[in-house]
This record gives sequence, C-alpha cells and structure tokens, in this order.
Amino acid sequence: MKYLLIIFSLFSVNSFSQSEEIITTKDSLEYYLTKFKEISKSVAISKVKMMRVSYIYLDGSRIDIKRIGELRYEITTFHANGEAFSDLANKYTMDGNKSGDLGWFEEGMMVKDFETAIKDHKKGDIFTVDIPENKWYYVVLKTFDDIEKVKLIIKK
Repeated sequence: MKYLLIIFSLFSVNSFSQSEEIITTKDSLEYYLTKFKEISKSVAISKVKMMRVSYIYLDGSRIDIKRIGELRYEITTFHANGEAFSDLANKYTMDGNKSGDLGWFEEGMMVKDFETAIKDHKKGDIFTVDIPENKWYYVVLKTFDDIEKVKLIIKK
C-alpha cells in the first residue's frame, strides 16, 4: 500500500517536545489541521487501512491439531445455526478475550498471515487462520469491511 506523506511546517506557540497521534476520516482533516496549527511544529499525514474482526483463539501448544479441527467444526456449525459469535468466543477461546472482539486496528499491527486472511474476506465471512510456527489457530469473523482513514502525527 502506498502512503501519502506530507509534512506541514506550522507556527508554534509552545516549544515543548511532544507528539500526538490522531486517526480520523479525510472529512475531518481540515478540522485537525486548523485546531493544531497554532501549537504544532509539524504534522505528518498518511493513509491507513483500518480493520475489525472477532476471533476465537485455539492454542496448538495445549491441544493437538485434530482437536483444533473438531472445535473449528463445532464453532462454525453453531454459528451457522444462529449462535452469536461472542457467545462462542466466551465458550471456546483459549485466551483472555472472552468477547472475541479485537477492536479496530490499523494495517501492520498484526501478524502478516492474520492480516492477509482478513483482507481476503468481507464483512460477515467466517474463516480460519493458521499460524503453525507459533501454534496459533483461529476462527475469525470479519465484523466490518476495511476502511481507509487518515493518520496525523502532530509534533508539538
């Protein structure tokens, strides 16, 4: 993905060295540029892709691959029959995220294979992701389509 990077030199009222990161929509860009114009030394702007999924983690260091396959089949069958993914996550996940919701995250924050699988699916898809070198196995529900946002890094 190509990033648009623009550096604005803005007049600074305060000379303390601090930065702030804001992720927003393109529509709000002008608002933040105006808001921070008087107190910023510079602003870096780039495009970011935001993603959101829910997941169920199955730990390959605790159970074997055969059992992982059985659990995945149960999970996807229950989900197809109307059981809420969050209820299935609460019951099956082998980590601390009992709701399964990963929240919004930007491209580049997760393991590459996990992100690639997410990008290959659309909202509502349920799919599996394997990271065998780490013994991480997932059932994933894509809860939102990917969206483009703008990231501002404001140096004060």
